[in-house]
Amino acid sequence: VYSNYTYDGEAAPEEAAGGEGGSVEVDNSAAHGRKLIKNVDMTVETEDYSTLVAAVQDKVKVLNGYIEHYNENSIGRRSANLTLRIPAENLEAFVSRVNEISNVVSRQESIDDVTLQYVDLESHKKMLEEEQKRLLELMEKAETMEDIITIESRLTEVRYQLESMEAQLRTMDNQVNYSTVYLYINEVTRLTPP
Repeated sequence: VYSNYTYDGEAAPEEAAGGEGGSVEVDNSAAHGRKLIKNVDMTVETEDYSTLVAAVQDKVKVLNGYIEHYNENSIGRRSANLTLRIPAENLEAFVSRVNEISNVVSRQESIDDVTLQYVDLESHKKMLEEEQKRLLELMEKAETMEDIITIESRLTEVRYQLESMEAQLRTMDNQVNYSTVYLYINEVTRLTPP
């Protein structure tokens, strides 16, 4: 039996305060003004499946993270695929805890620096906000119906682009502030040797 849950009830705030083997040592992105999206992909195994799943869920909660996706196979040897969102500053604590309580079969970590993309979006957004302000001023002075229609048309385009950019910036902020952990848990009768 497969069960597939998406937890929306504990969604992260949109605005907060993003190699196999070794850990990634990177200073907190806020300290350097960098926008870093961090992802961890781990496959682990355990002989005590229920205890491990409960411990992972507890640790996520303690670290102020949330479960974005949970998919479990409960036929035969149990397994689970979890997508977890962990505050970036707590990522290393979470990964260390998973290392302690399970047998890690594989682990990959990646960091994507989106600082330039973020700054570019912010800059473009400011330009559009200025254009929107000018268009609203022109609208007040418009005298002909043709002018009003032309200004309204451009204003609609600018507002659409602004909304799109704001959504992209919110998404990027969420990815930077909450690292993503893809965790695959397998129940085994005997652990794989290191």
